[in-house]
Amino acid sequence: MKKSLKISLGGVAFTVEEDAYAALESYLNLLKEHLGETAESEEVIGDIEERAAELLSSMLKGKEVVTLEMVNQVIEILGKPEEIAGDDPGGQSASSDYKARRRLYRDPENALIAGVSSGLGAYFNIDALVFRILFAALLFANGLGLILYLVLWIAVPRAETARQRMEMRGEEVNFSNLEKSIKEEFQKVQNNMKKNKFSEAFERLFRAIGRVFMACGGVLTVVAKVLVAVVGVALISVGLFGIIATLVSLFFGGALISLHPDFNGFSFGQLIASTFDLGSSLWVTIPTFFVLAIPFIVIIIGGLRMVVKFTARLGAFLVTSATLWILSVLILSSVLFLQVRSFTIRETVTERFDVILSDTSTRVLRVYADDDFEDELIDFTKVFNTVDYSVVQADGSSQIFGRPKITLARSGSNRFELGVTKKSRGGSRFMAKQNAKGIEQKFTLMDNSLIIAPYFMLEPNQKWRVQEVEIILYVPEGRGVYLEQGLEGVINQEQKYLNAWPDEIVSNTWIMGVDGMRRQ
Repeated sequence: MKKSLKISLGGVAFTVEEDAYAALESYLNLLKEHLGETAESEEVIGDIEERAAELLSSMLKGKEVVTLEMVNQVIEILGKPEEIAGDDPGGQSASSDYKARRRLYRDPENALIAGVSSGLGAYFNIDALVFRILFAALLFANGLGLILYLVLWIAVPRAETARQRMEMRGEEVNFSNLEKSIKEEFQKVQNNMKKNKFSEAFERLFRAIGRVFMACGGVLTVVAKVLVAVVGVALISVGLFGIIATLVSLFFGGALISLHPDFNGFSFGQLIASTFDLGSSLWVTIPTFFVLAIPFIVIIIGGLRMVVKFTARLGAFLVTSATLWILSVLILSSVLFLQVRSFTIRETVTERFDVILSDTSTRVLRVYADDDFEDELIDFTKVFNTVDYSVVQADGSSQIFGRPKITLARSGSNRFELGVTKKSRGGSRFMAKQNAKGIEQKFTLMDNSLIIAPYFMLEPNQKWRVQEVEIILYVPEGRGVYLEQGLEGVINQEQKYLNAWPDEIVSNTWIMGVDGMRRQ
């Protein structure tokens, strides 16, 4: 088993076999002896080491240890000093598949200002004059040429070392080319001094401008990160609150309400049970939960990614969530569609009663609201109120109450009459009529007064099917009616025989005449 060593070559760490390390060290020492102790030689040795590190990295390809064979191949690519001196008849390093990549740099040696055009020319192997003409022409396009030049000046690095200049020209980085490049550059130094000083002054200026922009960018980056974090926390909070509220309202609303006897309200499940013909309200609550909760979960994930920037793969989760959401929407839509069918047909049941007064000479019928019935409704512990309906819960069953509408009309006889029109919907004519018959509207005749309940009621556990009740009070010509204040909320606003609002109708006596009713 061969020994191996840990070394750093060109700033890259390698594990090298002992004999490979000896060969590499011998090669580098040979180069140092050949070049001597000068600043230029140190630059060449540094470039050789960086190139050797690149070649070894490409040769490893998943292997862990650099072998002697790899080192010999690198030495063959880079070339030996004796080959340059003429000791080797080949005079050149062996050909190799490991060619240096052409890289973009600014060329300060041939620069007029910053070397941008000359660097582009070297990279594309085109005369730099072409790019200079192009930049000059783009100056007339709203200054685009100047902007592009400044951006490239700031973004593209200078070719400062011999190795960088060789990469700029696409030349192979080996010992022969490096040594040749160093000698040629040494001769050009004095010729380019003035021009370099001029370009370096501009470069220092734009580097300073670049540092200012970078500092401003750093501040904006910090501010943006803070804002992103704040938005992320807000999204997480909204998502968590939404999920908790959805979960509690759909599944635990009844339990929470039972803990607070003084709370007047219904859970979502209880409202569904009073409206839908379902064996269980879970057919609505579970799909509704997923339809509402899944978007909140996605919001939470988005907030977490903004705050902690985790890189977990969420593809399978998102696909599963989207599938579950679509399935829940389909189930909920199917349930709602089946329930809508029970609202398609409307039927009416009409009843008419004579109001027989104890005193036949009474000319004004007094109509009152049933206060006892109002008190009975308020006594229910759990009440859900809308404008026209109330749903109450008592003894484990739900019951629906609705507000009737009272309309005044002309009687065709010389006596008072009372008409009760009940309307309801259903999935068939029979069911719609049965639902209408199931409506109970209470009224009582006491002496010369009519007492009407301001609410109609359905049978216990009967479902809501848009039930309506219209109470028509027929008044003979020449006689009148007095409606007390408690009936204001159930008086129909659209009256054919009198032109007044409900608050004007109550607490007044109205006499039926030939052209309608007038206030007495």
